[in-house]
Amino acid sequence: MSTFAPAATTTPNADEPQFKSVRARGTWQTRMTTDVSIRDFEFRTDEPEPAGGTNSAPTPMEFIAGALNGCITVVIESVAAELNLSLRALDTASHAHMDVRGFHGTADVSPHFHDYALTIQIDVDADDSQRAELVRLSEKRCPAINLVRDAGVDFTIDWQFVQAAQVPVVNHVSATQSTGIEQ
Repeated sequence: MSTFAPAATTTPNADEPQFKSVRARGTWQTRMTTDVSIRDFEFRTDEPEPAGGTNSAPTPMEFIAGALNGCITVVIESVAAELNLSLRALDTASHAHMDVRGFHGTADVSPHFHDYALTIQIDVDADDSQRAELVRLSEKRCPAINLVRDAGVDFTIDWQFVQAAQVPVVNHVSATQSTGIEQ
C-alpha cells in the first residue's frame, strides 16, 4: 500500500524575505575611468575632462539616473501586464542635481542627488481608476525609485498620460550638461 505525500510547495512564503543577489565588479583603468563587469556584460564609467576624466563614457551618477529610467520602465511594463492593460508607448526622462562640494570635500553636504525629477510619458489603454492603480503600484514596487526616495532626495514624478502619436521626443539632458556641474 502506497501513501500519498503532497508535492513540495514551490510557492515561497510571502512573510519570509526572498533575497536576490546583485553583484558588480569594477577595475580602475586610469584618469577617473573604471571598467565594470556585471554578469556577462561590461561597460565603462568615466568623468568629463574638466573633472579629470577622458569623457569616454557616462559618469557613474549618470548611469544611476539611466538605471532608474530602466528600472521604472520594467516595473511599469510588469504592472501593466498584471492589470491586463495594453501598453503602447513609454518614455522616461530624468533630471537631477548634485552639490559637487560634497564630492570635493569643500563643504559638509551630501555628495549624492539633492533633487531628482522623473518624467514618465505613457500611452496605455486604461481609464482613470486603472491609471491611478498603475501609478500607485509602479511607484511602490520600483526598487530604484525607492532607493532614491529612501536616501531623502527631493524626488518628483510627473506622470503624463498621452496617446502614442502625441509622445514627443524627450530631450535627454544629463545633470552635468544642464548645470555645468561635474561629479
